[in-house]
Amino acid sequence: MVGAESPELRALRDAERELFPPAMPALGTPWPDQLPSPLPSNPNVPRVHATGLPPAPAEVAPPVAEGGKDLSWLTHLELPDLPVRWDARVIRYLEFYKSDPRGRQLFAYWLRRSGRYRDAIRRSFRKKALPEDLSWIAMVESGYDPSARSPAGALGLWQFMPETGRLYGLTVDRWADQRLNVDAATDAAAELMADLYRRFGTWELAVASYNLGYGGMMSLVRRYNTNDFWALSRLEGSLPWETSLYVPKLIAIAIVGKNLATFGYADVVPEVPVDSDEIKVAPGTPLVAVAQAAGVPAKEIETLNLELRAGRTPPAPADAPLPGELESAYYAVKVPRGKGPAALAGLARTRGADQLLERYVVRFGETVDQIAATRHVTPARIAELNAILPGEVIRGGTILLLPKGAPIPSIVARATAETGVGGAVGGAAAGGAGNKAIVFVPPDLFVYPDRRRVFYRVVVGDTVKDIADAFHVTVDDLRRWNDIDPAGRLLEGMTLQVFVPTNADLSKVSVLAENDARIVPVGSIEFFDFWEGTRGKRRIVVEARPGDTLDSIGKRHGVSSTMMERVNRRGRNEALKEGESVVVYVPPPAGAGEIAFKTGASSQGETAQRGARAEPVPNGPLPDAPYPDGLPQLP
Repeated sequence: MVGAESPELRALRDAERELFPPAMPALGTPWPDQLPSPLPSNPNVPRVHATGLPPAPAEVAPPVAEGGKDLSWLTHLELPDLPVRWDARVIRYLEFYKSDPRGRQLFAYWLRRSGRYRDAIRRSFRKKALPEDLSWIAMVESGYDPSARSPAGALGLWQFMPETGRLYGLTVDRWADQRLNVDAATDAAAELMADLYRRFGTWELAVASYNLGYGGMMSLVRRYNTNDFWALSRLEGSLPWETSLYVPKLIAIAIVGKNLATFGYADVVPEVPVDSDEIKVAPGTPLVAVAQAAGVPAKEIETLNLELRAGRTPPAPADAPLPGELESAYYAVKVPRGKGPAALAGLARTRGADQLLERYVVRFGETVDQIAATRHVTPARIAELNAILPGEVIRGGTILLLPKGAPIPSIVARATAETGVGGAVGGAAAGGAGNKAIVFVPPDLFVYPDRRRVFYRVVVGDTVKDIADAFHVTVDDLRRWNDIDPAGRLLEGMTLQVFVPTNADLSKVSVLAENDARIVPVGSIEFFDFWEGTRGKRRIVVEARPGDTLDSIGKRHGVSSTMMERVNRRGRNEALKEGESVVVYVPPPAGAGEIAFKTGASSQGETAQRGARAEPVPNGPLPDAPYPDGLPQLP
């Protein structure tokens, strides 16, 4: 299970609020970071004015820090391969890790953990000709915890956001989240750092952009007209407080890492590096099967392969051959060092089991229940095979594993299965003649000689734009055809009518054809007969008598004044003109329920026959709440 932010990182943030109160000094006052370099001065050595290299700090006497502290000990430090500026924030972090018990405890803990991954990270950075001390960013970001998750949704050792991870080649979907794969995420982080350095030209801005984001840093550089990180960090309203500390923190950690004995960490023993064999495994293979083949506990395989979210390797892509027929579709799985050959041999002996499953590409708007009905398999079995969480929304295009050989009904049969016998699609109610699903549409009539009408049932998380894109129509088209507000949320169960070109390919969208639906215009007599019939009432229109009001008509028919006002949209005591039409919802006459509501489902017909005295029917348990990730992001 992927964890939240670690207690150690929270403890560091608490300490930072104490060490660096997030407040700006008064404008015009000097900042305490104007400290000279502690490098010793030697008058016998000529000063170099130009070497083609970045300028070195001025050679001056050791500084005196805030409160008169002696900082001469800085002169003996070995410097990292990152540019060092003796900013007051850098020095304060150094003192925190050198003398503060909280800092010492945190750094010792992270230093021990760094042994698992730091050598591999340095090798990756070295291959891209990056400063190896950038590897300490993993400590700043996650404390070397590959399962760390930030409140903002960043994940893994390098705390990638989903879109940034995808941009740099990491798979992030419901089957695999390679932000949790240390090797893949490290390569992506190295590529990102190299890209940021190419864009900004200094490691300070590149590192700060890793925290803030490229776009945000670019806008600040342009707005404040400076490309100097240290200058930006002093300007009011520029860098966020966290980013203004991010670079000094990394520099301080890199300095400590170069001088462990000076800071008192020489006795800290790093943990043993994570070592493993990597084997190619067929798509859809459960990790339990890999563990059994390797002869190790399943938990050990899961820990080595945190990115595999469903407990098995991802299915092959939708356009790939079946599992076992394409080597490139196999997934690289880690097993303990030395167990690779045994695992491959064991999997080869049991490979026949994966032939019992096949891929299924979910159509846009299709639900697990609909898939289960069309494939004659239980929703629980689909959830088990694909590790679907309660309430999780499966979006169109997702690849699922289903038992092989389940028949796929025809389009008409599939529509019936999706809605249930006599069922409804979307904002429609139970069926009518021929068990067709009832669909309610706006009263406006649309006629297109070169188009056909289909109906789409809204599922959790759908937006008007998503649906428009799926059908290759415009948002404005959907608005006109369905009387909807594109700015509002679409609620699960609504049904939208869509007019698509006659030859449109809808194989990837879950739709109901017009011939398979009973279409009822909203506001029509049939519409009111249906809905009032489900409540045991009948809609009639009466003519007002002299002196009538809604209140008096309602009393004659046993209908409340409130209902009369609601239906006719006028005051209950307002005088009516003689002969004026008034709508009244009354209980049906005895024995008429079966005739009046014959087109409804049997349960609804029974309700109509019982009339207003129908006994309440329990609603049953509430459905699971929709999975939060399925809902669109707030702006």
